[in-house]
Amino acid sequence: MVLLDDSITNEHELSEDILVINIIFICRLQGRRAAKSHTEMLTEAMDGIGKIDL
Repeated sequence: MVLLDDSITNEHELSEDILVINIIFICRLQGRRAAKSHTEMLTEAMDGIGKIDL
């Protein structure tokens, strides 16, 4: 069995934490972009449907 040095373990843990934080921010950003795009498409679709000529 090979024992790892604590500094390597701490560095590895820190790098994993930073990676997770980056992934969370990227996913949130992509989610906001998708939500904005979906809202715009829905608004355009509803504008076309909402007009009724009598």
